[in-house]
Amino acid sequence: MRRPTIPIVCMLALLALLFSSPGGAQQSIKVVAAEFPPLTTKAGGQPGGVVLEVVREAGRRAGVALEFSFLPWERAQLEVQARNDVLIIPFTRTPSREAQYQWVAPVLEFHTVLVTLANPPSSIEEARMLVVGYVRGTSFTDEAKQAGLPYVEESNDDLTNARKLKLGRIGAWITTDLMARGVYREAGFDPAELKYGPDLGPVKISYVAASRDFPKEIANRIANAISQMRADGSYQAIVKRYR
Repeated sequence: MRRPTIPIVCMLALLALLFSSPGGAQQSIKVVAAEFPPLTTKAGGQPGGVVLEVVREAGRRAGVALEFSFLPWERAQLEVQARNDVLIIPFTRTPSREAQYQWVAPVLEFHTVLVTLANPPSSIEEARMLVVGYVRGTSFTDEAKQAGLPYVEESNDDLTNARKLKLGRIGAWITTDLMARGVYREAGFDPAELKYGPDLGPVKISYVAASRDFPKEIANRIANAISQMRADGSYQAIVKRYR
């Protein structure tokens, strides 16, 4: 019988570490996220949000213990790239990210929108006259470049963008149709004030992604659990609470 090659031995060792500990308890897998309400949030110190809830339930069904950790968004991505045992949410699949991650499963569709308080621009051409804000390290960076928006301000989180919009420090805010109202409300303002300009690009999909060499057996179990949730209606029930 041929002996296992070193890569297979290494993978088996990693699986053993993930699913066992000296006391026999199951080792948890780290899931990194950032504050993108209502997709991911830690309001009141409790991890939540529509994407996080879907992934948490998928982990439960797959028999995979998940530990959620909120980090600055750029740091979260660097951690996933540097390791081989980390998941990341909510993560948009883009050409520039494609080869750096393992794309475990799609979780949620959304539109990228321009949000204003004044009359919104009716076209991308009009939007180019405005100073726009978005979170650095997100797919919004690519979309702003593709739209040819010349006046941009990056920030570390969307709550900052909501406050800057309210104070008039930016003329428009690039975010998603799902996030705008929740973030603006969390910042202490009335979401009824928001007006929406044109979409930036086609419908996007938020994924649960992983380190490129994350164990495929575990990734497949999580992906299959999400598929089962869609089939039995539990996925739709979670999403409905956030619409």
